[in-house]
Amino acid sequence: MAKVSIVNNLDCFAEEFKSISLHGKKIEKAEFESCTFISCDFSQTFFSSCRFIECRFENCNLSLMKLTNTKMSDVTFVSCKMIGIDWTMCDWKSILSADPIRFTECILNDSNFFGLTLEGLVMKECRAKEVDFRNCSLQKGNFSGTDFKGALFENTHLEYANFTDAQNTYIDIRTNHLKGAIFSRYEALFLLEIMGITLV
Repeated sequence: MAKVSIVNNLDCFAEEFKSISLHGKKIEKAEFESCTFISCDFSQTFFSSCRFIECRFENCNLSLMKLTNTKMSDVTFVSCKMIGIDWTMCDWKSILSADPIRFTECILNDSNFFGLTLEGLVMKECRAKEVDFRNCSLQKGNFSGTDFKGALFENTHLEYANFTDAQNTYIDIRTNHLKGAIFSRYEALFLLEIMGITLV
């Protein structure tokens, strides 16, 4: 159990938080650096003007978490439930890290990344159903093994992104930027079928 409680204006370094529940609560101006969150419930938690630097979340419920004006840099999420998060509410302007966030085996359904620049984003073995990636710059991202059923891609920069073993990648090659992107053979054929090309 963590030695400290998560409260407003908290400034903590290298703490480990286990099984903490902040469901529906509001936390303002708290800063976390090199902290680990394990099996925590932050569903519907409102983080306002907070900072998460080099943090790791494992097996946490973060669904409908709000991140207004909150900064995230070099943050890793593993096996987390993260449904319905609006990532556009974060403060990305001052993020200098080349890889601001990484998701592995997470559920990201119904989330919003509209218009964000997150080059080098990692989203491996995730469920990203009905996620909005329109007008994003996701160059050199790693999306291997992720299910994109119903996800929206339009004017999305996906140059040199890795979609190996990704599923349901309904991406119109006429309205997106895919130079150098890597797809498994079946998904590559699916991209052509979207254009009405008949494959025999």
